[in-house]
Amino acid sequence: MKNYINRLIWKSNYYNPIEDRNKALKFAKIRNKKILDMGTGKGYVAILAAKNFNCDVTTIDISKEKIKIAKENAKKEKVFDKIKFKEGNAIKTPFLKNSFDAVISFNALHHTKKNFKKVIAEMFRVSKNKVIITELNGTGAKIFDKYIHPKENHQAMILNLNDLRNFLKQYSDTIKIFKRRLMNTFVCEKLMGRKK
Repeated sequence: MKNYINRLIWKSNYYNPIEDRNKALKFAKIRNKKILDMGTGKGYVAILAAKNFNCDVTTIDISKEKIKIAKENAKKEKVFDKIKFKEGNAIKTPFLKNSFDAVISFNALHHTKKNFKKVIAEMFRVSKNKVIITELNGTGAKIFDKYIHPKENHQAMILNLNDLRNFLKQYSDTIKIFKRRLMNTFVCEKLMGRKK
């Protein structure tokens, strides 16, 4: 993990993926919670939530290869026993309604752009209390395309953050936004008493 971080900081001059994830998790107030990391990728959010915030973490990702990398990273960081890894689709997860205190998606929704509304609906279905979504802004997409993931074309994938916020309002009337240079984190308290 350290080599990857140092390379990113050196390349982009200011993007630190670990610090950024720690700040988002701190803003979301998820300490000592049972959480689902949806679209875990290499597992960084799950690892940090387990290691620094004492969370009971379950992850889900559609990619077997990413899950393998996430498991290796969790072993290196000595939190493998605190994280459950599952392969699956974020549109329809194997979890029961209200299974987690919080559900997190960190820079993963734009990879499901055509289905992001279905993914959000599923996040709220399996969460008891909070849904936390971090997504790139325009500057972030440019930096990611230039330095971080140059083969992915984030500028074509990014979600309109105003549209995202407006869509989230049907599930939450309490949305806190943590704005950073490259991305925003939306922390949504789940509406009670509504069928969603």
